[in-house]
Amino acid sequence: MEFPHEPAPPEPRRLLGEPPMLLRGAALGALGAGAGWLAVASLRKSVLLAPVAALLGVVAVLAAWASAIQVTGGERFDDHPFV
Repeated sequence: MEFPHEPAPPEPRRLLGEPPMLLRGAALGALGAGAGWLAVASLRKSVLLAPVAALLGVVAVLAAWASAIQVTGGERFDDHPFV
C-alpha cells in the first residue's frame, strides 16, 4: 500500500512541554494530589464514605495522568504535515 504523501518529519524530542502546558500540568497535578488526599482523609473519617473515597481516587488517578501528559508536551493526534 502506497501513501499519497511522505510522512511528516519527526518533531524534536522535548523533556518538558511549553510554559502554558507546564502550568496546566501543574494545576492538574495539584488537583490530583488534593483529590488523593481527600480520598484518604474520607476513608480515615468513616468507612461509610468509601464510595466517596473511590470517586475521589478515580479523580486523583485521571488528574495525575492528564498532568503527566500536559507536563511532557501533550499528545499529537495527527502526523499529517498539512493538517
